Amino acid sequence: MDEVRKAVDMIASGQVVQKNLTPTIEQIGKRWTSGELADLHPDRVKRRRSARTNRYVLDRYVYPMVGDVAIDKFTLDHAEAVMRSLPASLAPNSRRSVAQLVYRICSLAVLPLRHITVHPLPRGFVPRYQAGKAKGWLYPDEDATLLGCTQVPLEWRLFYGFLHREGMRRSEALNTRWSDINLDLGVIVLDVNKTDEPRAWALSPGVVAALRAWRDHCAARGVRVSGDAHVFVYDEGSQKGQRLTTSDTAGRFRRHLELAGIRRPELFARTETRTRIRLHDARATFVTLALANGRTEAWVQDRTGHKSSEMINRYRRAARTAAELGLKECRPLHEVIPELGSRPIDATIPEQARTTERAAERAPRSRRGTPLPVEIQPRSAGLAAPGQDDQNFSPRRDRYAISQSVEQSNCSTL
Repeated sequence: MDEVRKAVDMIASGQVVQKNLTPTIEQIGKRWTSGELADLHPDRVKRRRSARTNRYVLDRYVYPMVGDVAIDKFTLDHAEAVMRSLPASLAPNSRRSVAQLVYRICSLAVLPLRHITVHPLPRGFVPRYQAGKAKGWLYPDEDATLLGCTQVPLEWRLFYGFLHREGMRRSEALNTRWSDINLDLGVIVLDVNKTDEPRAWALSPGVVAALRAWRDHCAARGVRVSGDAHVFVYDEGSQKGQRLTTSDTAGRFRRHLELAGIRRPELFARTETRTRIRLHDARATFVTLALANGRTEAWVQDRTGHKSSEMINRYRRAARTAAELGLKECRPLHEVIPELGSRPIDATIPEQARTTERAAERAPRSRRGTPLPVEIQPRSAGLAAPGQDDQNFSPRRDRYAISQSVEQSNCSTL
C-alpha cells in the first residue's frame, strides 16, 4: 500500500505524465513503406513499387524534422517546416514529391488507421506539377547511328532501339520475359506494370524480326531464352545471362551516344532551362515521332501506359516540330543493328495486325475511345434488309435512301 500511495501522490502532483500512445509520423511512415499496411488493409493501401525511393526521401527530408511528432499533434505548421527545410537546389517537382509523401502519411492516419478523424493538411498543400526543364529526344537518323555503332555493346543497342520503337518504361522493358512475348503473332502482353493496368499490343514487324534474331543469338551462346528468362540480358562476359543493370542508365546512355559520334548540343547541355538527355527520354522519342506521324493518342497510350491525355499533350509541341521537319518514325529495328539484320523479316502476321489496327483507328469512336460498331450497307440499299436488327435502323438514312430511289425511278421514266 505504501508503494500505491506513493504512486498516487506522484500522479496527483504532476510528476508522472501519461505516455501518448498515438503513433508518430515516422512510425506510420515505416509501416507504410515496409508493406505492413498493404498486408493489413489490401482494399485501401496498395503495395508501392517505389517504396525504396519513398523510404530514402522520408529518411532524408521528413523524419529528421517531424519524425517524432505524434500524428494527433501534427499540424500544418509542422508540414510547412518540412518544406522550408528542403535544400534550395531541389527541383520543384522533387519538392512536390516530398509534400505528397507527407500528405499521404496523414491520409493513412485518417483511413484506414483511424488515429485521427480530420486530415490536418488542406487540399492545396501539395504544389502543382510544373513542366520543368526542356528535355531531349533523338532524331531517327541519330537512332540509326547509335544502333549501328558496333563499339556500343549489342545488348544495350537492342534495348535502346526497343524503347524508341515501343515506348515502354525502362523498368517494364527490363523486366520483360520471353513468356510475355509471342513472336509468332508479334504480340507483347504486359500484365505487371507501374499503373497496375494490364495492356497488350502488336509489336512493330522490325522489332519482332530483331527479337527473333536476338533469341537465336543468345541461344547460340548458351543463354536461356525460354520461360521466365529475361529478354534484355548480357550475352557474354561474367554477367552473361543476367538482366541488364539499372544503375547509372542515364550516364551510360549519354556515353554511348558520344561513342557513336552524336554531338547535338541540346542533348548534353545542362542549364537553368534544360536538362541533359536521360534513358527515360526514350519515351519522349517514341511519343514525339508517333504523334508527328499521325498516330492517335489511344495508340500511343496502349504502348506507353500513360493514364491521362495531359501526359501525352506535353509532347505535342515537339511533335509539331518533328512534323514540320518531315521526320519519319525510326527505321525497322532489324535493319539498323548490323548483327541482327541477316535474318529476313516475316511480317505476315504482324502486318495483318497492323491492318486491323489501322481500320480500328479509322472507325468512329465513342467518348471513351472505344471503337463503335459500323454496319456497312450496299449503296443500293434503301430500306433495312429482312431480318436486320432494329438497332441499326436510322430514319434519316432511310428517308435519304428512299428519296434517292424515287429520284432514280423518275429519271428512268423520263
